[in-house]
Amino acid sequence: MNFKYIISIFIFILYINLIDGAKELTPFIYGDRISMECKDNEGNWKLGPICLNQKQELSVYYGRDAPLYCGIYIDEKELNRIKDVLNRNSSWECRIPISSESNTDDIYIPLSIQLWGYPQDDHLDITTHYNFIFHVEKGIIIGATLYPVKDKFQDVRKGAVFTIHGAIKWFNGGSHVELNDSLKLIKDNTNDFLNNLDYWIVILWIVLSMFTSLILFSLIYKYKLKPNLIRKYLKND
Repeated sequence: MNFKYIISIFIFILYINLIDGAKELTPFIYGDRISMECKDNEGNWKLGPICLNQKQELSVYYGRDAPLYCGIYIDEKELNRIKDVLNRNSSWECRIPISSESNTDDIYIPLSIQLWGYPQDDHLDITTHYNFIFHVEKGIIIGATLYPVKDKFQDVRKGAVFTIHGAIKWFNGGSHVELNDSLKLIKDNTNDFLNNLDYWIVILWIVLSMFTSLILFSLIYKYKLKPNLIRKYLKND
């Protein structure tokens, strides 16, 4: 057999395996910690932004609706970067993984921090309210966004701690049905099923008990009471 032909087949099989492997994603489970990555000033992906209160990068927990709170220290580089974002000269590019892990290169959903504010001569006025929204399906994140909501504006300057707050919400699929409501509905339906199952088990037990009692009575009558009655009447005759 031609050696090149064998090599071609081997490469083709390897390619097919890679394609199949790319489809195998490990879903998140409730409570899994999901870290956010953002590009630094040099364009490299790093964990962040770093929240001073938690002393770690901005993170969420899969399926867990919770308040969002993060205090970000503003040095000179960060101040200049935020000023560029507010002036729409650049974007604050971030990303999150769509699954817990995969057997190929990690797959991410792009996400940008949409800041709302106004540059001033010696500081920046930025709103502090931001909502973090996720859409998930069977443990896989299929969409995410972080957007500002009109609230108090903070005076942000070099050396300050820019504090953002808001809500983290999880939705089922591409809808706006809350994930926790979906889980509650499944739980309620399961409880209803179990309650109905208990009801029918009781009914079945009653029917079986009556049927068993009837059979026992018939056997007792046939083999005990009936012969005794026959003997009694024959004796009287």
